[in-house]
Amino acid sequence: MSLKRYFLHCAYIGTPFRGSQRQAKRGSLVQDELSTVQGAIEMGLKYLNPARDTVVCMASRTDAGVHALNTTCHFDFCQPFYAILEPDAITLRLNKFFVKSDNPIRILSTKIVPDDFHCRYNAISRTYLYRIIIEEKKQDNDLTATYFMPIEETNRAFYVSTNSFNLDTMREAAKLLEGFHDFRTFMATSKDSDRITRKKLDSIRIIERSKEQVGVSWPYSWPAVAVQNSKEQSHRILDMYFKGKGFLYKQVRRTAGTLLSAGTGQISLQDIRFMLEVPSKHSWNPRIKALPGYALYLCEIEY
Repeated sequence: MSLKRYFLHCAYIGTPFRGSQRQAKRGSLVQDELSTVQGAIEMGLKYLNPARDTVVCMASRTDAGVHALNTTCHFDFCQPFYAILEPDAITLRLNKFFVKSDNPIRILSTKIVPDDFHCRYNAISRTYLYRIIIEEKKQDNDLTATYFMPIEETNRAFYVSTNSFNLDTMREAAKLLEGFHDFRTFMATSKDSDRITRKKLDSIRIIERSKEQVGVSWPYSWPAVAVQNSKEQSHRILDMYFKGKGFLYKQVRRTAGTLLSAGTGQISLQDIRFMLEVPSKHSWNPRIKALPGYALYLCEIEY
């Protein structure tokens, strides 16, 4: 038999998945393989006729609904004979399986790596993107707010309607969160209570996009017949990029919610300083909402 470790780059739309990592159903050892990205890849590998079951290790454990533009995984594949399975063959055959099974996963590349390579532990940084579309109201009772965004952005970006937004304040808040901190306050409740919560957030970049850069086609994605779309400044589109070696459970989504709350005036910069200086689940500001997973994208993992 031939045993080789393979390293894959892949992308997926997270909408139909319960997360990237395979999970056992409660009260049963039976696992719903196609409901997670890991399970779907393992199912595809079965069609390559390995000598034994193949277990895939994901480089990052994303939550339900979270997407990936370029993530990685590795696995040890055992051939029933001494020939080596070519990496390109794995890429092509897995993608063929995903197309036939209507799974929104695509393998970008495959290569053979040393046996001691680990896609999770050898990573030096991860970059996430959180997308927000903001519709600015004139006042609280402004009935012209339409809750409109391009239909193709449904479950791809988070929409918010507000009568108060300050991008400069949001960027000031981002600067406070960069660097080494104990991010215990920004971690959602997790079974991993003993995890190291002091981490370095390398950078937070907030980029404002124009309407022309959002949607499938300008101007058709923003039809003028929709109320407020005739106004040039009716919406503000923000891409928030978070880069660091690793993140705590739901840290990116809770941090994105913190920045949005600062930008809309729901919390102050001093509130953020308090959450950093007194790291505890009890320090979390109840006025902040953790944002949903469908607007979060894992963009890149560097090695």
